[in-house]
Amino acid sequence: MKTFELKVITPKGAVIDKQVSGLYLRGSEGDLAIFAGHIPFVTAVREGKCTIVYDDASDDTEAEIGAGMLNVTRDNVMLITETWKD
Repeated sequence: MKTFELKVITPKGAVIDKQVSGLYLRGSEGDLAIFAGHIPFVTAVREGKCTIVYDDASDDTEAEIGAGMLNVTRDNVMLITETWKD
């Protein structure tokens, strides 16, 4: 599966900066699934569950996040969130 660079940033600093296969979270208009090659966009993120999928499914990460912003570009994805609790 193709991967993309994901950075998760909180007020305390970077939490994640890795190559990942997928990202699932709740945007302002509903649930989102981000994979490599996704069209670029920016959206507000709602608090709730966030799942990060790696090539090896045993390493998947789940966390509760606070409100924030998601920026998807051709090369990477940046999630800026108020809180991150895994």
